Amino acid sequence: MLSLQGQPARSGAMRWRRAALPALAAAALLCGGALSLSTGGRSDVGLADISGLFAGAEATLAQQTMRDIRVPRTLTAVFLGINLGLAGLILQAITRNALAAPGLLGINQGAALGIVLGLLVPSLSGVPQPLLATLFGLVAITATFAISGAFTGRIDSLRLILGGIAVGALGFAAVRLGYTLEDDLARQVVRWTVGDIGGVRLPEAARLGATALLGSLAALAMAQRLNLMALGQAASHGLGADPRRTLLIGAGVASALTSVCVSVAGPIAFAGLVVPHLAKALTGADHRKLVPVTAALGAGLMAWADAGSKLWPGFAEIPIGVVVSMIGAPWFLVIVLMRKGQARG
Repeated sequence: MLSLQGQPARSGAMRWRRAALPALAAAALLCGGALSLSTGGRSDVGLADISGLFAGAEATLAQQTMRDIRVPRTLTAVFLGINLGLAGLILQAITRNALAAPGLLGINQGAALGIVLGLLVPSLSGVPQPLLATLFGLVAITATFAISGAFTGRIDSLRLILGGIAVGALGFAAVRLGYTLEDDLARQVVRWTVGDIGGVRLPEAARLGATALLGSLAALAMAQRLNLMALGQAASHGLGADPRRTLLIGAGVASALTSVCVSVAGPIAFAGLVVPHLAKALTGADHRKLVPVTAALGAGLMAWADAGSKLWPGFAEIPIGVVVSMIGAPWFLVIVLMRKGQARG
């Protein structure tokens, strides 16, 4: 009798949560975006100056600042959040590992190595940086998967993380070696390696936006395959979805999403780890719902992080990657401790 009486209340709460969730995610994104747009080095620039988007050559200096600097920067933060959140969601699904993320599986560092090689090697100077970043990101995730045993049909969770750490450490060591050999390169790269979007303009934001659109469509198209992967590779294969194909497609999409972000803003860690877990806590495990919620939460998180990077006490501005790491590192520790407790239980 109690279960029958409690069921309508639980279903009503679930319906309310499903209805309220999009509004809450949209409100968080809008508030974060507004705060990001209204903060910066110039105190005389505010949200009212967004009218400068349509003012043309007659725009005031404040309106030009909003149009040419703040709007591209806020859009960049939003699109970074979408791309990195979806990349983490896909990686966690195809590996069935809650700790999987672009920064922990070596994709960030591999993509960064591709960028640095493009700046150092004359024969690669004509290759577009996003393409180089994507190629080397794919090489990094392929090496990590090979170490974990993914291509033999079974992923060892410990070897996956340890392999990602090893591949990432090797890639970042090569990046450091590259920019220590060239003083001019060092000045360009050092701040970029901690995730900085202060100098991003509209063309880079547009590139990230196009990637976010294509990546979102790809993730939605893969949603049912990702749901099947949660059942295990054998069950996925038995239900008509080749798990190795899903693994390859997912790795490619996640690498492309991450690498384009690295080419614009540098390797930003932990965003791809935190956002999927927040989305799962709100919506459950169905990737048809997780994809849009993850995109919205990622966009909101990065917009708030961008605003926070400009409001840090005692500093004019700090890189957005530092803010995200300060949020993500404790979250990573919590996840590790929770998994350890579950293993003991």
